[in-house]
Amino acid sequence: MNPKKRTRKKPGLPPGSLIYTRDKVQEHVSLQFFQYNEDSFGYSEPQNISEVFDKIDSKQVNWININGLHKTSIIQDVGDRLQIHPLILEDILHTDHMPKIEDYDNYLFLTLKMMLYNNVKNQIEQEHISMILGDHYLVTFQESDGDVFEPVREAIKSGKGRLRKRGADYLFYRLIDIVVDHYYLIADKTEENLELIEETLLRNQADNVSENILFEKKNMITLRRCIIPLREEIRGLKQKESALIQDSTYNFIDDIFDHLMHLSQTLDGFRDLATSLMELQIAVNSNRMNDIMKTLTIYAAIFMPLTFIAGIYGMNFHLMPELEWNWGYPVVLTLMAVVAGAMLLFMKRRRWM
Repeated sequence: MNPKKRTRKKPGLPPGSLIYTRDKVQEHVSLQFFQYNEDSFGYSEPQNISEVFDKIDSKQVNWININGLHKTSIIQDVGDRLQIHPLILEDILHTDHMPKIEDYDNYLFLTLKMMLYNNVKNQIEQEHISMILGDHYLVTFQESDGDVFEPVREAIKSGKGRLRKRGADYLFYRLIDIVVDHYYLIADKTEENLELIEETLLRNQADNVSENILFEKKNMITLRRCIIPLREEIRGLKQKESALIQDSTYNFIDDIFDHLMHLSQTLDGFRDLATSLMELQIAVNSNRMNDIMKTLTIYAAIFMPLTFIAGIYGMNFHLMPELEWNWGYPVVLTLMAVVAGAMLLFMKRRRWM
């Protein structure tokens, strides 16, 4: 999963125009086809979409995973075979689209963002994911190879757990659930980064802290843009009670909604913490500036009487008897040292130093 350069669809194109709104990130389009029930399992990597649909069995769960969206002819072919609305196909290719769910008569459409944290670049990377759920099939569309669904694939292959015993709607739930679980990992990383920033501020090492806080706030905005709309769409899905989702699966979807609610509340807390850190950083900088000004003021206060003494004896008038004394110079230096020492002692007793 890599960051992609964003492009825009040209204005004036008719609705339903199939334009991939990012630069191509891989040359090939790969297909993965899982077919299973409680007693059997099959996996293949077909070379074309026709080979996939020739194998579909209505008595089994059929999961078609398409990696690569730049070949719009494949998206169009899938849409024609499954009778998908052209606007849905357009949303599959519109990678900046907000998460949403649409319930049609014979299929359910979902688009959301899959997110991972790149520890090397210290940034969030996201990928546009779309799903079409039918009575006995689930089609997933991804921008490139590599995702977070490997535990689901392993569960299908091993036959452990309830996945092979349930329908396509449960597979639909599992994929959403694992995407949301990775939102938690990003939230944990954000919390860790904010704690490091707080420790840095408390140690009075505020270099580049403002940039780090702003960077984390941008990450939180990115995460909120994925979580909040998805939370509302899941809420709407619960209320619609789609015929494609069994009642038993809705119990698990409720759990996803609870996770998204918790994540949104957690992000609200992070936002308040980031604001507090920014205020703390301003206070630390202010205290540092005050310390610098205090130090400069102390030096200025010490040298002020010394400058006064030096200024008097620097006038060189002929009628100044001290200028002719043999001990005049050491006496003045001693006087200046005594004055400076008295000033230092006075400031320490007043706890100004």
